[in-house]
Amino acid sequence: MIVKHAEPHAESSDPRIRAGVEAERQMAFYLHRDFASESGLLVLNDLRLVDLDQPEHDGRPGVCQVDHLILHRWGAFIVESKSVTDEVSVRDDGAGGDEWTRRYGGREHGFPSPIQQARRQGEFLRAFLQRYRQELLGKMPAGLRTLSKLVSGTDQRGFGNMPIQIIVAISDRGKIRRVNRWKEPAAPFRTFVSKADLVPARILEELGKHKAAGSLLGESKGEYGVWSMKAEEVSAVAEFLAARHETKVRAEPVAQVAATTASPTAPTPKPAAVPAAAAACKGCGSTTLSAQWGKFGYYWKCLSCGTNTSMPTVCSACGVEGHRGKVVRIRKDGPKYFRACEQCGIEERIWTELT
Repeated sequence: MIVKHAEPHAESSDPRIRAGVEAERQMAFYLHRDFASESGLLVLNDLRLVDLDQPEHDGRPGVCQVDHLILHRWGAFIVESKSVTDEVSVRDDGAGGDEWTRRYGGREHGFPSPIQQARRQGEFLRAFLQRYRQELLGKMPAGLRTLSKLVSGTDQRGFGNMPIQIIVAISDRGKIRRVNRWKEPAAPFRTFVSKADLVPARILEELGKHKAAGSLLGESKGEYGVWSMKAEEVSAVAEFLAARHETKVRAEPVAQVAATTASPTAPTPKPAAVPAAAAACKGCGSTTLSAQWGKFGYYWKCLSCGTNTSMPTVCSACGVEGHRGKVVRIRKDGPKYFRACEQCGIEERIWTELT
């Protein structure tokens, strides 16, 4: 097994953000401990992809943040870590979905479904990989190319049917309450809501189903084992994603970073200023800006025309928008400016002022 670590989160003074970071570190520890000698599994922790071809609703480049991605020959697992110190409840929402609440401070608070969040991440990842299918997977075997062209119109193998399973990992101190015996979705593949220390066992259980169904002597188990990669292709996909991981600290605009294929371990150029995705003057479009603080919060002052542009308080991971410091807020630490989201626990550096 190869474990690839992406850039760690920036340290935060917010206890809830620190708890979220700790939950991810705990899960990474369990994955490493249980799978360090397991062949055929590749893990990428804290993977962040930016895609210009999957833009957000406001035109910004699309962002996909995956806590833990486990790749294997028959697909992938997305593990979404959730920090819970008391109790988390999940119930049927009456429309085929799932509704989540958590208890802290003696009260219950609703929050977005981590299952649906991980599903969106999976579809983003699938579409991202699909555009590079020829380089990563190549063509169908010679004997199947004609049939493939008749059925799907192409002889290229792809990621359209790649199984991406979801596991929501609740931190060890938390309690999971399934209201009215709520059960996780089981089709076409099992989804799990589990304590963090049990996640590796869930992965091995599902991996066994894929492996058995994919073998010549295996018994068919629905969709299990139908889609597959070669071992070397799993490694190629992992290397491809690791190379396109974008750290939260950017040394150039997203449009330029997204096109690079440099190794994530290569030294990052020392930035003069680190722009956010929308760091441009709303008046003239200039990127020659200076960070400022005023009555209504943090903003950029354009050094070309003097126009003020508010720093965006929209979380790049979950899309929630802050208002006057609520939910998503900007904070300053010396010359560095951070955007912190209380809802999903993500904090990212969006600007570094020249010194």
